[in-house]
Amino acid sequence: MLPTPRLGSSHAKPPNILLVTGSLEGGGAERVMSDMANYWANRGWQVTLATWSGSKIQDFYFLSPNVRRVWLDVHSSKVSLFAKLRSNVSRIHKLRRLLLALRPDAVISFIDVSNVGTIFAAVGLGVRVVVSERIDPSLNFGVIRLVRALRRVSYSWADKVVAQTHDAARWIENRCRAKVVVIPNALRVLPEVACERMPLIIAVGRLTKQKGFDLLLKAFAEISSHFQNWRVAIIGEGPERPALIELRDQLNLTDRVEFTGQVRDVEAWMARAGLVVQPSRFEGFPNVVLESMGMGATVICADCPSGPSDLIEDGINGRLVPVEDVAALMQVMAELMSQPEVRERLGREASKVKQHYRQDLIMAQWEACLLPERTFGNRDIRSEQLRNGCESRN
Repeated sequence: MLPTPRLGSSHAKPPNILLVTGSLEGGGAERVMSDMANYWANRGWQVTLATWSGSKIQDFYFLSPNVRRVWLDVHSSKVSLFAKLRSNVSRIHKLRRLLLALRPDAVISFIDVSNVGTIFAAVGLGVRVVVSERIDPSLNFGVIRLVRALRRVSYSWADKVVAQTHDAARWIENRCRAKVVVIPNALRVLPEVACERMPLIIAVGRLTKQKGFDLLLKAFAEISSHFQNWRVAIIGEGPERPALIELRDQLNLTDRVEFTGQVRDVEAWMARAGLVVQPSRFEGFPNVVLESMGMGATVICADCPSGPSDLIEDGINGRLVPVEDVAALMQVMAELMSQPEVRERLGREASKVKQHYRQDLIMAQWEACLLPERTFGNRDIRSEQLRNGCESRN
């Protein structure tokens, strides 16, 4: 950023933070941002959460009444190049007006398109800008060329770019010349669910090709006749739902595989599941895997770039399988479905992630990046930064 005076400067007041994302209608990034907003609001911070969407898109995740909710209500046009440009100008203008009205100490944005818009909206205002990539950008080929070009230019203007893994951080450093820090997802406080585990396989996430649910269906089809009492529940919504349902029916799994849609009590499903399978083709930092392990579930995850191998030590606290390898996935599923004692051991070890990814520890890293000159209570934020690894890679 240009060396202009900071809009928010008083240390006597509680921190004033603005969070920006596309919507809160569902998804891992949206859950993380909601959890962050609630955490800081409950600590007495002034927290505003703004989405580019309008209020017609219903929020899926709970927000504390202490979080101020703002809808920028800017629609992305798909009609023409001119209409798209006009929509983006309106987007930046509305956010800039909000920044001027709120005068925040810092603004946080999630996901590439929102990040670029937030950086441009804050130019010259002196507000500290922190943006975060929530998926490995080297593998996210769905980003349009214009956004890729703007990201390459604008990320170097941000005060910090947060990546979830070191692989993603290296890519951002090399391509965008940005000041990058690595902060994994926090494991929020999970409910205590007392129930027995069932012969149930669950998979959770947005129904897209990235998540690899087609691979799970194919693997289960190969072994389903040997495990008649097991069934599969795929939790989430997304554009691939019709294709996945068609594949399920083609594989004669109609009575064995359920598509539940989005559910609010996903932790209860994780607590009941005999297996959690995450066969993603690529990831950012798989929140579903982290939360499932926190619930003591046995997890099988594709060893895709960015995230899974940071959480799972194969054979110790879960299982990793090669990406897009249906045969390997089928074999590991069959082994664990037939060995309850192994599932119990892996789940017991998996639950230890609750200490490593505790919410207060991870949020301390975010605070160090957002407000590096401040202290919170008796905690020196710079010391916390060094202890928890929130150090610039530049």
